[in-house]
Amino acid sequence: MKEEDYSHFEKMLINAELVIVNETSKSILNRLPVTINQECTIEIPDGVEIELNTVNGSYEITGNTSVKEHTLLSINGSLTIHPGTEAVLTKYEKISVNGSVKCPKSLEGYLSKISVNGSVSTYPDDCVLLDKTFVMDKYFPLRAREGGRYYAENMVVIQDPDVDLQKLAQKQVQFVTKQLLVPECKVEDCVALFDEQVDFVVVPEGMKLIYGDAVLNGQLLEKEGGNLYVYGSVKLDENCDPDALRNSLEKLIVKGTVILRKSQEEAFQKLNAEYDRLEISWEGRILENKVSVRVDKSLLENSPEGVRVRNAATIKIAEDVTPDLILDKLSIANCAKVSCSEAQEGAIAAIAENVAKIGESGDDNLPGIFDSFKDLLSTKLINAEHYVM
Repeated sequence: MKEEDYSHFEKMLINAELVIVNETSKSILNRLPVTINQECTIEIPDGVEIELNTVNGSYEITGNTSVKEHTLLSINGSLTIHPGTEAVLTKYEKISVNGSVKCPKSLEGYLSKISVNGSVSTYPDDCVLLDKTFVMDKYFPLRAREGGRYYAENMVVIQDPDVDLQKLAQKQVQFVTKQLLVPECKVEDCVALFDEQVDFVVVPEGMKLIYGDAVLNGQLLEKEGGNLYVYGSVKLDENCDPDALRNSLEKLIVKGTVILRKSQEEAFQKLNAEYDRLEISWEGRILENKVSVRVDKSLLENSPEGVRVRNAATIKIAEDVTPDLILDKLSIANCAKVSCSEAQEGAIAAIAENVAKIGESGDDNLPGIFDSFKDLLSTKLINAEHYVM
């Protein structure tokens, strides 16, 4: 970049996920009236011609990956590095990852050239990579290789009762993972497949394991039986009367959240159920994903179950809305600005979550977080995915 091309600007604002500078351009930027909002800045040596490779999605680096010298790799997604890729990794000048990185243990030293906005995990070089959470089906013991070692970052789930774990033991298969979710009747068969550091989560004998979220109703009980172990969240069917389930539901264990309506709570508490958390679902009116919302007395009084406003830029509270009505009927979440009178501020603060600004509106209704952009109406604006200065 040439400094004289930009020195006549009074103010410069750069919003970018990734900013790439060299020693010269960095020095020029420091002398200019520029504000940079970025996820990551990468500095490269002067005189180095960079090959920029941008990937939106998951990416894998293998021994066969074709890459030019001094490549800068930018990934919006997950990166998986396979063993034996030292020669490929040395060609990258820098790697920026907005997501997770999975790297073999022997290549940990190369992580220093990777900028990561997310989690980083390493795995044994001699392991075959599985999904982060690997749900084993009955065909896996047939496909597994003799003496194979398999890595699942989070968990291995054995849900199918027909999985032949003894065949895996005969093949001397080993799993490397943090947690195992297994029916009690299969525990003994798993001992040889997992080391002593793995956390066993055991489904009690006679209970049907459901991995993932489920909707509790008569159809589910008819299909899966009356003893359910749900590793996930359970939502009570909104048309379901919990009293009607008492004869068919013997035992319910939920390793997650139970979600139900307020009108179902009393009857649900009479069921033989264990759970981590109980959440009462919102039954009122919902206004969401709007630029501007006006809340007045008529709206609140004609919403018996209340009004929830979320994901809106600005909310205007009419003067006829009393603080008591706000506390009783209104819920606000994830909004930039709530314009209200001084008398309403306390009530709004009590019921609002993740709101940037609460108070009287100014001359315009732009939320506070947009104030710095007002002068863009008379500026040169560049809207690009990739721009070189």
